Amino acid sequence: MLLRFTKYFLVVAGICLAVASGSSVASAQAADSGDSQPSPNMCHVAPRVKAFLVCTYGSEQPTYRVALTGDSHAMQYQMPVLELANKYGWSVTFVLKSACPVVDPLLYPNNMSNKQTCSWWNDKREKYFKKQEPFDLVINSNSTYITHYAKNIGEAFASTVKKITDRKTQFLLIRDNPKGIPGVAACSLNSAKVLRGRCDNKKTSAMYLSDPLPVAVAKNQQVVVADLTSFYCDKSKCYAKRFGSNVYRDDGHVSLHWALNLLRGIDAAVPENLKHPRL
Repeated sequence: MLLRFTKYFLVVAGICLAVASGSSVASAQAADSGDSQPSPNMCHVAPRVKAFLVCTYGSEQPTYRVALTGDSHAMQYQMPVLELANKYGWSVTFVLKSACPVVDPLLYPNNMSNKQTCSWWNDKREKYFKKQEPFDLVINSNSTYITHYAKNIGEAFASTVKKITDRKTQFLLIRDNPKGIPGVAACSLNSAKVLRGRCDNKKTSAMYLSDPLPVAVAKNQQVVVADLTSFYCDKSKCYAKRFGSNVYRDDGHVSLHWALNLLRGIDAAVPENLKHPRL
């Protein structure tokens, strides 16, 4: 169930647009904004677009303030995180950009894709986090298609995470998901192939892109790592369909139904203190 939309913030090429309580302000000019409620899966920025977008959902008097940030592999968890927000009375802020992992913009690896727009976006993200009251929890995941081969990615990631956790914010890193076979989404629609295991992937192949980021923040006491691999895989293979749901929407991203199947795994990783009202 979608939580109530409370705030929408957009910066595109230096133009600021804010929407709250049904009103719109652009370049200091107020105007009526009839339908200003984007769905959560639209609250993100495309890879090569130089833009910064923030959406906040939930209670105006939340128990805790939570942010979900990262690239499209963090976007996968929008609905599970909204479900947790509904369960625990959180507000949730989405700060997301496709193909842009969360890294320190000053240490952005030279060989990572979309450097110009992503370093700019990460700079905007850091400034946004800095000017806000510290979040109680930041949830993050990043695509290993981008981070696996990036030089000095661990240093760049650990640096920006430290800036967040130094403000007493807890950090939940979701290890990137195993990958499907090429064409897994189409294969999963063929019940005969699914039954024969033709759409499943060998675990060694599904995990060939190791996630370098959990190790990078292993010494940070404010970081919890959620490894959900056991939901996808047994000892030898990772499934294209499990618990009645197609796992993938393409070779690298999970489906909405599967993301909701991961809810209990994410919930188990959330720090216990954020599941109860403040004392």
